[in-house]
Amino acid sequence: MAIETRYGPREKVDTETGGRVISTQNARGGIELHRMRYVLGFGLAGVIIAFALAWYFMFRA
Repeated sequence: MAIETRYGPREKVDTETGGRVISTQNARGGIELHRMRYVLGFGLAGVIIAFALAWYFMFRA
């Protein structure tokens, strides 16, 4: 709930509580999850491959 001015968005102040009212996008403050699933997937795959290679080289007969 920001007020749009020509200098950019301004935050409102709630008159009842005196707290700031900020937009949903600013309140989130995190990264978007659709990119994060690829990072987690590739990281997990890398760990599995690393452990498989370590197991292969340590215990091959």
